[in-house]
Amino acid sequence: MVKTKATKGKRLQPGSVLEKYDIDDDGEITDDEINDIKEIEDIERANRRQKHQRMMAWYALVGMISYPACIMFCELIGLTKSADLLATMAPTYFIAAAGVAGAFMGVTAWMNKK
Repeated sequence: MVKTKATKGKRLQPGSVLEKYDIDDDGEITDDEINDIKEIEDIERANRRQKHQRMMAWYALVGMISYPACIMFCELIGLTKSADLLATMAPTYFIAAAGVAGAFMGVTAWMNKK
């Protein structure tokens, strides 16, 4: 991070909601402090997005693993019509779930390469 010349900041009122932006606890918020906080928030936002994408990929993988078990369970308890319907939908579901998981892994590899 490149620091620029320190500028006179804005004085905060006691108990201000902006106190969290006052990094050096001097009671003033400078442009540098605001820029630092913006960068930190951007990184945190990217981390949250990555976490949610990872969770979505995991759910897709778990669904792909449990889908056949659901078909077998339906057969086991005598719901043959339900098992047939699930088996009919399986190719479409597996393509969609594999697309979600594959896209996540591909984008993650591409981002790590940059």
